[in-house]
Amino acid sequence: MEGRPGSRFTVLCGGLLLVVIGLFLPRLVLNLVIAPRADTGTPGWWAMFSGPSHPLPVNGYTTRLAPFQTVPLNPDFTRVTLWTVWRIPESGRYLLNYSAEARSRLAVDGRVVIEAKPRSQSRRIEREWVELERGPHLIRLELVNDQGGGWFSLGVMTPPLMRFRPLLDQDLSVVELGSLDTWWWVLRLCRPLVITGAILAGLAGLALLLPLSAGQHWSAVAATLVLVLVPALLIPDYSGREPCIGPMVHQRLREKKPRFVFIGNSMLWSRIDDQLLGKLVGAPVFSIVNFGAMSAIHYLALKYLLIPSGVKPDKVFVFFRGTTLLDPTFRTTGSYFNSLVERITPGPDPVFEGLAHGRTIREQGWLMAKLARIFRVQANARLARDMISRVALSLVDPVPGPEAARRRQAMRKRFNQRFGLKNVAAGMDRESLRKSRGVVMPAEFEKAVQNSFLPPMLALARENGFGLVFIRVQERPPAQGTVQDPPAMREFMTRLRRYLEENGAQLYDFTGDPALDISMYGQGDHIAEPTAYTPIFFDRLRGLLK
Repeated sequence: MEGRPGSRFTVLCGGLLLVVIGLFLPRLVLNLVIAPRADTGTPGWWAMFSGPSHPLPVNGYTTRLAPFQTVPLNPDFTRVTLWTVWRIPESGRYLLNYSAEARSRLAVDGRVVIEAKPRSQSRRIEREWVELERGPHLIRLELVNDQGGGWFSLGVMTPPLMRFRPLLDQDLSVVELGSLDTWWWVLRLCRPLVITGAILAGLAGLALLLPLSAGQHWSAVAATLVLVLVPALLIPDYSGREPCIGPMVHQRLREKKPRFVFIGNSMLWSRIDDQLLGKLVGAPVFSIVNFGAMSAIHYLALKYLLIPSGVKPDKVFVFFRGTTLLDPTFRTTGSYFNSLVERITPGPDPVFEGLAHGRTIREQGWLMAKLARIFRVQANARLARDMISRVALSLVDPVPGPEAARRRQAMRKRFNQRFGLKNVAAGMDRESLRKSRGVVMPAEFEKAVQNSFLPPMLALARENGFGLVFIRVQERPPAQGTVQDPPAMREFMTRLRRYLEENGAQLYDFTGDPALDISMYGQGDHIAEPTAYTPIFFDRLRGLLK
């Protein structure tokens, strides 16, 4: 990088130009070249088969494959390249769910996001988050199976229903081939172009800043900051934290502007059909479903998914089972922490951490939240802490085997209980240390309420001007007759109703409803068909849905 300042400045400008081209060229190619070639009326994949697995009169051919959950491949060929255009409804991060009986490589807009070996035995699923802007995106999938044939499956997880689903007809469009492979390589080279341009610009910038005289104090400070900050900015996030889905849910809420919002887990998902209920009510409704969620997640969904959207519903309905509203620790650790808490919250929530994990943390300010997102070093802190904990447990209990995980989990639990800790290392525990406690006795009710998420949820409703309605779902009834609560449960529900009504909320209990017999139920406590339950819900709560 030797030479005059003018030549260094030229290199700096050239590097920045390469970065700009690499960043904006993909959108131009996708919108001006790829999108016009996509036939939205013809869903599926273009498949180019080659490499006959046995002597055939042809070396390959091209055909269309329709999209569905598992796509079988032609057993006469060992290699296939598939193309499709995926139209993204809104910008955000999407979790791809992929499996195949072949060596395979999945690329989106020229960037390889998944490389997988054959999974025919274990059927292990590859998962990868990709950040995509609204609009068309080119997917290229290469599969090689030495025996010929095989299959592949590609799904996606999107909010607010955070559940995997296959890419269906409305998602994928067949795209004309032509010179598509050439344009794919243009997209493929954009990322190296950005990296190369950034390196050139960085080196040229340093070459301009570093030859400083003693009197150039401000330039010296600027050069020092660059040298210190750039490595911290470039360190990737290895924390494994799920991306926050808040902005995507906010956008959907603003588009729909619902009068009534529903929050719950699969109990809600299996009971309410938004489209049908909206027709019955005569106003838009919107369900925020977090599968596996309990009271802590309902609170977070209210605070981080609904309220920041700016939408002001008339009422918010929260679905729950049994006494889970008064169990703040249930399903707040392990896989639930990773797949639910981290998706809903942009950062640690003080109320949640206090009630669920017994931790006292300060509210993270706007500046600190921005810095945490910029400097990925901080994001890796929990990963490092968890890794140290796992290594320590392995040193204490080094004997491997199928029982090792169980022994170490029990050891961690004894450690927490011995020192009076509450769900320490939430990211590692498989489940809360304290399970659902059953029916709360009358003498403990007031204390249990104050230690639950009910007070902060009620406070959020008052502050934001909407009503809260808690819906207790009926659990699976017996083969004959209806569900009957024992006396302790009836006393609990009486106290809960009184508390909610005294604090401006309402409660409706579906337990014992004669219309909800065993024929309505599918698996467990889930209703078999939401469209059958929704009219019953509307009829029972007609007065609250005005």
